Amino acid sequence: MNNCVLLEELLIKKSQQKRRTSPSNFKVRFFVLTKSKLAYYEHRHGKKKTLKGSVELSRIKCVEIVKSDIIIPCQYKYPFQIVHDSYILYVFAPNRESRQRWVLTLKEGSAWQCQALGQEAMGRNDALDVRKNFPVQ
Repeated sequence: MNNCVLLEELLIKKSQQKRRTSPSNFKVRFFVLTKSKLAYYEHRHGKKKTLKGSVELSRIKCVEIVKSDIIIPCQYKYPFQIVHDSYILYVFAPNRESRQRWVLTLKEGSAWQCQALGQEAMGRNDALDVRKNFPVQ
């Protein structure tokens, strides 16, 4: 049963800036993690949620807490990153406990997917320093 919801929560996502002219912005998204994928939806009170993006867990290469000693320009101050394909998804949790829950569950889910597909399990570093991705404004 791959549609079983493991986690769901409002988190903030940093734009991935896939195009050079894309602005850097932060949006509240409703994240849903199942056994097979991570999906995020546009959040509007009282309206149907619109899917904005998703990542198959088997495509995730790394999930890590982001160390940052600079000011984070959004109200959620606990960042983590999800590396998939050739992109990095930066997500911000409202507190340490939430961030830890997401990171651990994503690592477990993506490692399980890798093993299920007969691939080698991913490496596990404690954190990465990505200050260059959060320029001081």
